[in-house]
Amino acid sequence: MTITSSPDPVLDPDDGGDPGGALPPAATRRRRRPWRRAAAPGAELVDTGSVAVAEALPADEAEAPPTPASALASADVAPLQLLAPPAVSGLSHWKHVRADVTQWFDKDEIERGRAYNRPIGRLNRVRQALSLVVIAALVVGEVGPRVLDALDLSGWILELLVVAVVVEATTLVFSPWFGAYRALLYDRRWGQSTQTGGGFVLDEVKGSLLNLAVLAVLLVPLYAVIRATELWWLFGWAIFSGFTVLLGLLYPVLIAPIFNRFEPLGDDVLRTRLLTLARRLELDVDEILVTDASKRSVAGNAYVAGLGKTRRVVLFDTILDWPHDAIEQVVAHELGHWHHRHLRRKLPVLIGFQLITFVATWAVLRWDALLELAGVQDLGHPGSLPLFLAVFPLSFVLTTLVASWLSRADERQADLFALGTLDDPDAFADLFRRIAERNKADVDPSRWKRLTASHPPVAERLAMADRWDNARRAEYASI
Repeated sequence: MTITSSPDPVLDPDDGGDPGGALPPAATRRRRRPWRRAAAPGAELVDTGSVAVAEALPADEAEAPPTPASALASADVAPLQLLAPPAVSGLSHWKHVRADVTQWFDKDEIERGRAYNRPIGRLNRVRQALSLVVIAALVVGEVGPRVLDALDLSGWILELLVVAVVVEATTLVFSPWFGAYRALLYDRRWGQSTQTGGGFVLDEVKGSLLNLAVLAVLLVPLYAVIRATELWWLFGWAIFSGFTVLLGLLYPVLIAPIFNRFEPLGDDVLRTRLLTLARRLELDVDEILVTDASKRSVAGNAYVAGLGKTRRVVLFDTILDWPHDAIEQVVAHELGHWHHRHLRRKLPVLIGFQLITFVATWAVLRWDALLELAGVQDLGHPGSLPLFLAVFPLSFVLTTLVASWLSRADERQADLFALGTLDDPDAFADLFRRIAERNKADVDPSRWKRLTASHPPVAERLAMADRWDNARRAEYASI
């Protein structure tokens, strides 16, 4: 059982990489939009628009003409008057925008995304299936009770921790090989991974030790209430809920630094521009941090994490060579999460899902036949841990679908916030073209992946920006 935080990145973390290749050409449809794919079949991938110029020049020289928001860094003006995107454009972050992927990406881009992501999807499914087989073998083989009988330990806490170590060690027999294949072989062939063998091993060791620490913190009090009361599911839910809130608060300052270094943004011009934007939005952002993501991958992304005083905006160092307009769009999106308090709003939802999970687990584990299958008389026996870990995630399929739907709504709301704040849909679209290109995003995902993804497909986000822009132009024309 792995406990993770839920920061709000710009793009789904599952879409990672660096595809390379030319950006699509500009096209004219009512007006010049260098981020819309050319409709002419067979056209050469030569971009005569601002994107190609931006790629060819250093970031400071490649910036587009200043937008109202970008002028804030050098002007003393009144606070930004945010546009109200849903009221202006008729768009709702609760509804997805229909998008024809071929309108935004050419055949080669679509096929490249599929070629990179589909094998990863198959690899993940094999890994998940193998995990189910292993945990089922631990249960049916009565591994927990057998190990405890062989060691003859005293004290249920020590017995519980020993079984937790056995489960984690069993996972280490097969799980790291999947990660090693992707990071050290597959992604290297695609030009995405910069991970070293030593760095990968170090990450695995850190992750395993962290998992064991989390298991100890959660399972000892959980099993204490399991052994004490029939209402263990209610008290267990309270324990996990408290830990979830604590993790949301401490993740940026306690967990994330275990795996990455974080430093203040060093570009003074960009830093001033971004902090001025936050100040004008009346958001309490003291610093923009940069993490050393480039030690593992060339993928570009950013996220906001933490609660209260630990809340922060983090940029991957892999995007610092992009034009300032693109980076400003990234930060505006993350500030949208901040403004709408998405992380704080997610906590009650996540806690509610945990209650469903505990009730479902309690209902299933009332069956004596399952306990007998695991070789224990009651759930309070430390040897029942493999059975608990096998049953606990069963309700995740349903809760994941709902959580993913809510997450996609939050991402649309953050996108609309960025559009309304900066009023620069071309720069917005340029950002997502860059991210899709850099990360080898699957721009035409399967229906199941759309349902389980935490972020809308890139084509949908481009289509939403287009509709927003058309509505804004119509509003301007009516004045």
